[in-house]
Amino acid sequence: VGRGEGNLCVRYDASLDGSAGGGGSSTPFAKGCESQRCLVTGRNETFSGDGGLRYEGCCAWDLHVWLYSDNSIPATNEAVTIPTVYITMEEATLLLDVVRGANDSQSGDPVVLTMYQRYRPEYNFSAVMIWALGVFVAWIASYHSSVEYRRLGKALMAKREMNARMERDEVGRGGDDRSQGVGSVGRRGRSRSPPSSSSVSSNERQIQQQPPQQGVEMGRSGSNISNTERGAGGEERVIYRAESSSSSSQPQYVEDPDSLELTASHAVGFIVMASTSLLVLFFFKIYSVVKIMYAFGCSGALAQIIIHPGLVHLFQRIKWDRPLRTIEWMTEEDATRAALHGGFKGHCLICLWQLIGPISAVDVAAMIISYGIGATWLYVAFMIPHPDTIAFYWIIQDIFGLCMCILFLQTIKLNAIKVGAILLIVAFFYDIFFVFVTPLLTKHGESIMVNVATSGGPPKADPAWCEKYPWDANCKGGDPLPMLFAIPRIGDY
Repeated sequence: VGRGEGNLCVRYDASLDGSAGGGGSSTPFAKGCESQRCLVTGRNETFSGDGGLRYEGCCAWDLHVWLYSDNSIPATNEAVTIPTVYITMEEATLLLDVVRGANDSQSGDPVVLTMYQRYRPEYNFSAVMIWALGVFVAWIASYHSSVEYRRLGKALMAKREMNARMERDEVGRGGDDRSQGVGSVGRRGRSRSPPSSSSVSSNERQIQQQPPQQGVEMGRSGSNISNTERGAGGEERVIYRAESSSSSSQPQYVEDPDSLELTASHAVGFIVMASTSLLVLFFFKIYSVVKIMYAFGCSGALAQIIIHPGLVHLFQRIKWDRPLRTIEWMTEEDATRAALHGGFKGHCLICLWQLIGPISAVDVAAMIISYGIGATWLYVAFMIPHPDTIAFYWIIQDIFGLCMCILFLQTIKLNAIKVGAILLIVAFFYDIFFVFVTPLLTKHGESIMVNVATSGGPPKADPAWCEKYPWDANCKGGDPLPMLFAIPRIGDY
């Protein structure tokens, strides 16, 4: 017990008497034992160095005790309310020493021990924060995914305003022409009829050019200017081509080549692929592959959504455009020229160009930073048991999930309610089957969805054993796959 001579591990510790050659270590055994308790196993060894006898000892553990009611005790009519408290072995030694000292002093003063109950919140505030985070991510992802529609709407409104302004200008010029005709009748006694509508070509409208500022506004509004001519009087005229159909008079929507519009076949195929992946993970237990794919996939999303735009904005603010320029040896002309000359380098350059296209220094920096963060996150996930207790792990996991949701909604376009309804209905039955029906079909009554989501289910070994030996094969499992937002409980233990 403790570090005194009553502790056999301290008394016979080779590192204390300098006989390290007898097998003792440089660190005393008692200093490496948090509980200050030593248990002798009974195995003895005689070392050839000094012929002394050494005793094998193990450090006693301070294991967490579940202070809950014992269901094995039969229920009685009277409720048993015995206060219990958990203290470590070292704290118990100090308490016993105080009690012995009070008894030896014969002072008659009692030893009063006060127990305080640790605060435990009544509500799970972390769940509220996770809900708020999910709502925020859904909002910002939807906002970013609709940028093309907002851009098209602005172009359409600008087109309508320009057409209305042109109509007002035509009406004003028609009134001026009529007033000029009436004035000529009064002066000369003869009338001059205005030009008929048939004299104006149906394929083009000639409008006197406005001041430069207004002309710029027209150009920005999306008007189609064919050419500029000089009239008979020397005035400059801009000729606008009339549209032959109503569809061409509206701003044309150019779809993003990187986007994909979902169809009904995509919705059904998504569920089929999800079911196949779930069954493969359940039967082959390759949960580590999911973490690797998640880390590198989300690293690319992190580069596109946060790192690259942030670096571009930073360099633009400090007015340093050199990192934004395309790298010289990676231009299309250089790659094509090297490919024409042949050689291994030329083939590599043209293949690299076709794979990633033009690249700049900021692109390389964004990829290095993003994948460096992903590799660090992956190292923590594999090398530290229960990594969800580490702030770096769950914060990066939430950022990864945010970037992946934004990138997914930017790429996938759902332009039909029918497709969304099919996807939701099929996903509804998919969840019910794999959560509630599969326990009736598996050998040990396991839910495939729960088993995969918890990386194979809870550990099979005793929690007290897994606390000291987390790398044991029976202690693995129970950690959720990195597919959810995670925030530790606030104020709980």
